[in-house]
Amino acid sequence: MAGKLKSSVLSWIIMLLMTLFLISVSITLAVNNSGKLLVSFIEDHAVPYVLKTDDVAMGCVMAEALTLLVPSLSQLNAEPYKLSVILGFLSGSCSEFKAWEEELRYLRAIHSKNVTEAQDARISQKRFLNQAALRQLKGYRNLELAYTETPGKECPKFSDWNDEFYWLVGLMDGLQAVLNDLASEGSANVPLDISLKVGRGASCLDNDRWWGVPDAIQAAIWVSFPGNKPEGIEPLQVLDESVKTGVKQGVRIVQVVAAKIYIGLGNSERVKAIIKDNVTTRSSLSTNPEYLFLDKVVTIQLTAISDVMWTEATGIRTPIGGLGTFWGATKNAVDTVDIIDIL
Repeated sequence: MAGKLKSSVLSWIIMLLMTLFLISVSITLAVNNSGKLLVSFIEDHAVPYVLKTDDVAMGCVMAEALTLLVPSLSQLNAEPYKLSVILGFLSGSCSEFKAWEEELRYLRAIHSKNVTEAQDARISQKRFLNQAALRQLKGYRNLELAYTETPGKECPKFSDWNDEFYWLVGLMDGLQAVLNDLASEGSANVPLDISLKVGRGASCLDNDRWWGVPDAIQAAIWVSFPGNKPEGIEPLQVLDESVKTGVKQGVRIVQVVAAKIYIGLGNSERVKAIIKDNVTTRSSLSTNPEYLFLDKVVTIQLTAISDVMWTEATGIRTPIGGLGTFWGATKNAVDTVDIIDIL
């Protein structure tokens, strides 16, 4: 009787240990795979969903909130590097938006001859540009971690749309990081050679498939570093053709690249023409609904450029409903202060 009881207790203990072992293995597998499953869900479903939305301000809040959270998934056996690429781009853009507001404050202070206010606004602007450059640099560094191929040296073997999209966004991260660092007096210490790597990396993407952006990126590099321009290539002609490609597809992000290039060249008339074209083509060439978020970002960035031009000339930003119009050539120009306009 005692032997049977002892055998029964032993069997019970063995069953308990096996159960605990199986539970432990299940928990380990669940924890190890939870990070991968979450990253896969965000890449395959959340990102495409966000691209169809039109609330850029909410996208900023989301990006800034997730920028610290998503990288922690690497501790759960996941590789969140591609997601970190796009979060770096978005959170960096959020800092750019704040820098633009400070630039407008600077210009208004100059317009009203308030030296102290102008100095303070310029300092604040450079701080936000530094923040943007650091965030975008992290995005670019995550691009280097996400792909075994190094940008600028060899092209990845893209497996799907996501692979190509994150590569493109990562290149934009690198380019913007360099530009914003230069604008903040090099305070973020972004290596200048990243821009050359970005130019070569853009050649890995099909220009027509990606709305003319790859060729526009290369054109930007050729304009900035003429010594790297292939013989027989006219960068601005390449740029203009790329703009046509993007506009036809209803994804106008290439217009922002073009506008910034012409700003750097001091061609304000060409910048005005790009802004006007963005507004007028919307009636004949509708926005691709799959990338509505990107189109809203384009509108915000072109509006910011327009605001700078308006404020330099008149002391105020672009009037409501006035995007694509400019002072002196429109009845919207402000010559007097009307209390009705203020209200």
